[in-house]
Amino acid sequence: MKRWERYSHASLIEDREDDRGRLFISPKGQRRLDNVRLLHAGVDTVRQLYAGMPCEWQFQQIIEVYSEGRGATMELFGHQWSVGAGARHSGFRYRLQNNDLGVIIFFYARHVKLDAIGSHLKVELSPHFIHEHTPEALQAFMDNVAAHMLAALEPRGCAVHLALDVQGWAPPADFMERFVTRSKKVMRIDGIQQATFDVGSIATTYGEGETYMFGTAGALQCCIYNKTKQAHATDKLHFWESIWQTATGDEPFSHTYDPDETVWRIEMRFHQSVLREYAQGTPCNVDTGEVLAMDHGFDRYLDTVPHLSGLWRTALQGYRLDHSRGLIDPVWQLLQEDARFYAIAPDYFYKRARKAPGLGNEKNVCLAFGNLISIYARQGFTAKQAMKCLVKSGFWDDLAAYYRRRGIHRDAFRQLLEQKLIERRLLGRAA
Repeated sequence: MKRWERYSHASLIEDREDDRGRLFISPKGQRRLDNVRLLHAGVDTVRQLYAGMPCEWQFQQIIEVYSEGRGATMELFGHQWSVGAGARHSGFRYRLQNNDLGVIIFFYARHVKLDAIGSHLKVELSPHFIHEHTPEALQAFMDNVAAHMLAALEPRGCAVHLALDVQGWAPPADFMERFVTRSKKVMRIDGIQQATFDVGSIATTYGEGETYMFGTAGALQCCIYNKTKQAHATDKLHFWESIWQTATGDEPFSHTYDPDETVWRIEMRFHQSVLREYAQGTPCNVDTGEVLAMDHGFDRYLDTVPHLSGLWRTALQGYRLDHSRGLIDPVWQLLQEDARFYAIAPDYFYKRARKAPGLGNEKNVCLAFGNLISIYARQGFTAKQAMKCLVKSGFWDDLAAYYRRRGIHRDAFRQLLEQKLIERRLLGRAA
């Protein structure tokens, strides 16, 4: 799969690529993606599984409360819990839930005897509980729950949902035609009845392209949906806007939230069985390619944290939007390469003071122009294509002002551009 070359203004001046640049160039043309804003990259759901034998006194206490009927509650670990039956598809008999805290505890596996060691406990954490705690604190909380409820305790894997919230991009009209996945079955539903996405179907589209879902809940599932509409429907918009408004990045366009613009979410849901398979492989450093140590295991949520960005990149290769045959879509490449999970935020926020077009930076304009022409020639651009791309390159105002002061206007500049492309192909670095 071919990828686009990435450049920034600074890298064009220095005649090098920039792996975080927003100017994408390939033989298929040029795309400038300054308008795509990554508002939030984070963990949306954690489901930690534990094996062991249920503590009899704890089990009896839950049974007594459960027998009181609907609305019964009990206090555990310093919190109040509503006690009810676990849904049949959950695989557990009992459910302890505290929506205010943002935690659900599933207890006593349906298909394992009470006096046998098995996967009797699953702790599920909601987004707001995850955002309020560090990974270490999350793991300590779940381990404490397990220690109270199980004997012969052993972590048995976890499921993790990774989410990236984006503005400035929406699935295009031909999204389904260009989206690459191993899923073969495609379902289309014209209306949406409720704002939950626990469907296990292979590939589903809701409400005229408002939600796309690929894969099954028991494997690696990809879900792309209108997060603004879903947050409205679940009355969580205030919470998510507080996340989007305070998000920071190392570029001005990485964190500008517009409340009047739709936020789209790309979500990758890793079932514990999938992470277990990844744990049997050899992960590489997401940036350098260096092979990491093999002591990760992925048995606990905390074990997965250093690898989340690498897992994200891997998932977006398996579920991929292509520009054309053999070439990834530039926006999808941006989403795949730039998302960082639990990345350390910058200590300062920097704001650029821009120079007036073409004044005091003539040398940089010439360097960037020359290097960009070499790139266009190497990619086989025609003079018409190169001219169109230059206008959208981000420094056209500087370049036009530079040549205008020298008496070279549009027609003369086109001839100059064509001549430079020919020179690069015949004599220069593009040959």
